[in-house]
Amino acid sequence: MMTKLSKDDSTEVRGETDERRAITTRLGEILQAACDKDFERLAGYHLDSPKFTKFDDFEPLERQDATTAMKSEADGLGAVDNLVMGAEDLKVDVFGTVGVATFVLAYGFDLPSSGGAVASPPAEGEHLDVRARATLVFVREGDQWLIAHEHLSAFKSNP
Repeated sequence: MMTKLSKDDSTEVRGETDERRAITTRLGEILQAACDKDFERLAGYHLDSPKFTKFDDFEPLERQDATTAMKSEADGLGAVDNLVMGAEDLKVDVFGTVGVATFVLAYGFDLPSSGGAVASPPAEGEHLDVRARATLVFVREGDQWLIAHEHLSAFKSNP
């Protein structure tokens, strides 16, 4: 897995450093679970609640609830090979029990030669490198940070 979790140098609010570090660590765990195709672990990092929402850069483009998002992630990630992911230009802000992580999600994968869920002009077996603007909103539930909302929007320069 390619992980570049670079942080900004903005002024720290007292007591916030540990929370920002915890969210940054959680983001690394999320990316690793996605690369490992460990969908059970990945689902455990999301708020399992009607309050969870997601907008994705792949179909379905409508707002997704937790069930739809978990199925979409499993279908999409499961359909590609050699997935690598990284968070570039990471900025984490904490507001009490809410944290917001904004970053550029850089990821690459091979389209399976046997076909798959990724329907686009690239040829089967081709490697694609993609970038998306990403916002993850975390809520603290007990001693852990869970994703309550995620929003991805692709760069126009993507293949």
